[in-house]
Amino acid sequence: MPPSRAVLAAAVLIALAACGTQNTGGGGGGQAAEPAASGSLTHAVNEEPDCWDPHVSAQDVTSFLQRPVYDSLVYQTPDGALEPWLATKWEISPDSKTYTFTLREDVVFHDGAKLDAEAVKANFDHITAKETNSQYAAGLLGPYKGVSVVGPYQVKVEFDRPYVPFLQAASTTALGIASPATLKAGSDKLCAAGDGSVGSGPFKSGAYVRGQERTYTKNADYDWAPKSAGHTGPARLDTLKVRFISEAATRVGALTSGQVDTASAIPANQLGLLKADSRLQVLDKQVPGAVNAFYLNTKGALFSDVRVRQAFQRAIDIDTLVKSVFQGLYQRAWSPLSPTTPASYDASLENTWPTDPALSAKLLDEAGWTGRDADGYRTKDGKRLTVVAPIYGEASTFSQAVQGDLKKSGIYLELLASTDAIEIGGRLDEGRYDVVELSWARGDGDILSHFFFSDQTSKNSGHNFAQVTDPEVDKWLTAAQTAQDPAQRAAEYAKAQKWAIENAVVVPTYVDTQNLGASKKVRDLRLSISAHPEFYGAWVEAP
Repeated sequence: MPPSRAVLAAAVLIALAACGTQNTGGGGGGQAAEPAASGSLTHAVNEEPDCWDPHVSAQDVTSFLQRPVYDSLVYQTPDGALEPWLATKWEISPDSKTYTFTLREDVVFHDGAKLDAEAVKANFDHITAKETNSQYAAGLLGPYKGVSVVGPYQVKVEFDRPYVPFLQAASTTALGIASPATLKAGSDKLCAAGDGSVGSGPFKSGAYVRGQERTYTKNADYDWAPKSAGHTGPARLDTLKVRFISEAATRVGALTSGQVDTASAIPANQLGLLKADSRLQVLDKQVPGAVNAFYLNTKGALFSDVRVRQAFQRAIDIDTLVKSVFQGLYQRAWSPLSPTTPASYDASLENTWPTDPALSAKLLDEAGWTGRDADGYRTKDGKRLTVVAPIYGEASTFSQAVQGDLKKSGIYLELLASTDAIEIGGRLDEGRYDVVELSWARGDGDILSHFFFSDQTSKNSGHNFAQVTDPEVDKWLTAAQTAQDPAQRAAEYAKAQKWAIENAVVVPTYVDTQNLGASKKVRDLRLSISAHPEFYGAWVEAP
């Protein structure tokens, strides 16, 4: 069986460590050199997937590390545009309920099987099968009705109601296309071993040593990259190796010493070191989708009271903490959506809910939290005002800073850090928490539906950790999924963002930013729409 809901639910809480501003080009100094059609590159990442099957896993790292292996029907460019990939074209019915894709006829999977309509159907069937236990990909399909083969290279995907976000969803690794034979092996095998992945991408799965590294080798037959990829034919690298180095200092040390060529998740306090090194370069980009935020459990005893939620929201000095922890390199968030999310962000929320300790104190008094214990925390009926926050792994520096800041207002933020995925996942499933802190990358405003749709609560295996069940919110999000006019979609998403802030079901903190350090010998490396490095066009200068 694939990992349990509890394990995967806990996995989404793994903190995303990233910092910076924006510079998405992979250059390198000196005179331009000709791209090399061979060589190897070693990349360091801060975490390893708990499950390698992108159809199952909700982890961002799974999508990133499986992108070299799996292609998708559609490609989303780094600036958010959508273009053909495995599909040469598509037709959308006037009511946006039916999508018909025409496939390329020259695509071959790594195991020699040809891509055709039956293969695409097998993937959608796998994603939606109950035994797959999909934690994210199935959610991307929204009001999914079914998939059917129209012809050898034509496939039709249907929905029960208009579903405009599907085209962007079809560009994600989560809806990537695997060889049908691989799918028959079952998600338990795909989850457990990264080297069992078989797609049609520019790299094939190679050796995998759990806890250490994964190797990818060039797919010499690759010749179906999307138009904007920068070149055609096989990848320029012969070998791509990914090392799992969780400790930031060790990861940076591996980069500066030349043990790795590139490294993700460079913390803010290490950027100066890299920028001062003439051998290195820094690429950085704000991540679209959901910003780092606290989602408040509105069905819990504590935060069922909107006054307490608003008090929590206004008590945190977000501006000061973001500037201090990230050394002025991160942008303070005002909405649950990142400003870089295409055609979705509501800029009118900026500066509308500043830190206000006096208002926070007034609201807590009104809610009955008027007492104080020996440590200065507020109490009610002899009980301390405690906000329980389960954390998978270690508490981040930012979380600890928020904990210290809230103490000034008499609020105890209890950071329950644990590596026991079953225990953490059980808390989420059963609602035994007050807040969940996370961020989520996606190049579409429909990410809001994953966090606020009534049928997406954690009890329903969704990611609505605020436990929002409001018909009006469902109405707005459904309208956004239905609207074909981008301006109308943005207006509906704006309603949901404003409601979430006014009702304090979420406390956005900072806009997640990916910082990638690289040797200047690494050329033509660019960051994707989700701010991950794309290795297809990358190459390394000879010494």
